[in-house]
Amino acid sequence: MFDLFLTEPLVPFTLSLALLFGLLALEALLLLIGGSLLGAGAEADVDVDFGAVDLADLNLDLDAADLADVELADIDADYDAGAGAGAAAGPAAWLGFGKVPVMIWIAALLLGFGLSGLVVQQLALSVSGAPLLASVAIVPASIAGVWFARQFSVVFARLLPKTETTALSARHLGRRTGRVTQGTARRGSPAEVRVTDRYGNVHYLRGEPLKDDEPIPAGSEVLVLRHRRDQGYRLVPLAADA
Repeated sequence: MFDLFLTEPLVPFTLSLALLFGLLALEALLLLIGGSLLGAGAEADVDVDFGAVDLADLNLDLDAADLADVELADIDADYDAGAGAGAAAGPAAWLGFGKVPVMIWIAALLLGFGLSGLVVQQLALSVSGAPLLASVAIVPASIAGVWFARQFSVVFARLLPKTETTALSARHLGRRTGRVTQGTARRGSPAEVRVTDRYGNVHYLRGEPLKDDEPIPAGSEVLVLRHRRDQGYRLVPLAADA
């Protein structure tokens, strides 16, 4: 009986199912050692903070030397290993890409292709007494496999938990305005600064003046910049209380 699955008309579908079981076995092995195939092709969630201040609009007295080590762009890429292959559009969206992890979609395609191919060949064997040529049976099996992968992706996506968070990385606090609340900021002696993020959450951080000879007293309104090398913050005074 097993030899039947290795005959030429059934080989493509047998190999498809064998590859599926191989992927499942590899995933089980990786889970035992703390890994996963589901991270392959994960979505890159690039979060751009459009609420950050545009330095060009502030007309600050800063030269290239002042800005050499600060981050002027506020883009943070967070990779979610359980997410899909990114937002898709057009035919890719119809196929289900972006709704589930890539490996899940491939596994569904292999399952749909393999099973439908075996069913097609079994029907042909029952009707005509002989299976179809593999090159002929592949056509309906491929259509059925793609359709199954799409339907499975839609259903599976509905089962995935949808979570939202207002948690921000430290980089998202760069290029925002704040106010010095405690101490006088000097180079080597940071002061406390209150910053409000795009969600209205208040953060307290410590920063030093961007320029060495420009101490910033408490109460001053400042522009907060992220420093590339030490991952700290540099402050540019915007206004001070009288």
